[in-house]
Amino acid sequence: MREVCFILIQDSILRVYLGSATSIPDSRERWEIIWKHRDEITEIVHSHPGEFLDFSHEDRTTIEAVEAGTGKVFTWSIVTKSGFLSRRVNLDTDREDSPWWLGLMRSLSYGERRARQSHAKRKNSERKDSTL
Repeated sequence: MREVCFILIQDSILRVYLGSATSIPDSRERWEIIWKHRDEITEIVHSHPGEFLDFSHEDRTTIEAVEAGTGKVFTWSIVTKSGFLSRRVNLDTDREDSPWWLGLMRSLSYGERRARQSHAKRKNSERKDSTL
């Protein structure tokens, strides 16, 4: 497991940041991206270990600092293996939607493979099936 952060503009991923099992280290480049794209960014989402579906103290202070520094209000989201929570203007909402990037974030965070075979495995399976 590792924490992962996506910065989103509408339904597109602007940047991906990979962290450790417990955090995503601060980076000057991430703050510069947020500043540069502050008028376009629609959501900042990151994963949490296990099933901790809430905003940590560090998350809350980061939200306050980013919004105060940019003068913008963003949607902030937390993803766990089975949960999805968003916050905007201190109002939390459990999310039931499933944007295209949600599975990707869970795969990168929790190491769950997508149900997609590699080309080599698929070819090998086709050969086995044709000999039966």
